[in-house]
Amino acid sequence: MNLAKKIKEYGKKIGLDEVKITTAESLSTVKDFLTEMKKEDKLSKFVKSDLDLITDPKQVLPTAKSVIVTAISYKVDINQVPNLKKDLRGKLSKFAWGEDYHNVIGSKLDQLRAFLNKKDPTVETKKFVDTAPTVDRALARRAGIGWQGKNCSIIHEEYGSWIFIGGIITNLKLETDMPIKNKCKGCQKCIEACPTGALEEPYVLNSSKCLGYITLSKGYIENEKRKAMGTRLWGCDTCQDVCPYNQEAKSGNHVEFQPQTVEHYPRLPTLLTLTNKEYKEKFSSTAMNWRGKRPIQRNAAIIMGNLKNPKAISYLIDGLEDPKPIVRAHSAWALGEIGDDSIVIDLRKALAREGKKRVKEEIRKVINQLLDGC
Repeated sequence: MNLAKKIKEYGKKIGLDEVKITTAESLSTVKDFLTEMKKEDKLSKFVKSDLDLITDPKQVLPTAKSVIVTAISYKVDINQVPNLKKDLRGKLSKFAWGEDYHNVIGSKLDQLRAFLNKKDPTVETKKFVDTAPTVDRALARRAGIGWQGKNCSIIHEEYGSWIFIGGIITNLKLETDMPIKNKCKGCQKCIEACPTGALEEPYVLNSSKCLGYITLSKGYIENEKRKAMGTRLWGCDTCQDVCPYNQEAKSGNHVEFQPQTVEHYPRLPTLLTLTNKEYKEKFSSTAMNWRGKRPIQRNAAIIMGNLKNPKAISYLIDGLEDPKPIVRAHSAWALGEIGDDSIVIDLRKALAREGKKRVKEEIRKVINQLLDGC
């Protein structure tokens, strides 16, 4: 049995759902595409700025000859969906339900690296998971993990696009796999379903419009994008939800990706009032931990506004006294969306004590909006 086959068997043994191998040659066409996207200001700010580095495995490991690319399914079988409006709940993207995937995949890749070291003590390796300096989707496509959907996700034949990707760049010369045929054909469902038009054309995602990016971003969110968020608390699965290949996708049912410290449809009032201790207890082990609690609280306020349930009013009035301006501002906006003019007195009190210009503007706008509607 050759080493490539042994690597794949061991990868499956430790819980990886797919293991493929590609060369360490540079991704020149990907670099050209990313360069153009960057010029048009459509490239995600989460993508590293050094395009030479992220598209050439040999810049990460100069002796590189092969790249082992792995995938693990994060789809788990959970069917209970509460009444979000009635219960004041928001929706988490499936990738954020369980443990932080960087840690889960990273641990398995460390096991795989140890396996390689036993086979060859002189082996050199560099692992990557999402945030590392390499374009993992492009490598996954070239290795035959799946084809690239028009929503830019890699689609696996069994697990659909509900997969996390990670891998190892190595100096070992390994037998490689071939890319697989793109099966999207004439389907445009992901493009048609995108709530903000972020999928501007097949394979082109304008990250500045993408709710998956917007919900994870820092700072104030523009009004029209607040409404477009709907009940999305963290991330957006819309383009994946409608994909035909995801309808019958196999579930990995890895226990690590089942909801643990955070419900998959969390209660918003609880999030709005998160203490530092509660935030650490709930989110430190999840993929949401890197941004801190501000965006989560901001998003919770926005969703309560979008739900338009009067039961949220008391929580949002309390939000007007939050020590963080971003929470106060979005709480005020949410109150305006619910549209109960009985809260004008509370808003005027908040305006009188408010010291931040941006928050004052938000509160004034809501007061005028409610008075005009009387």
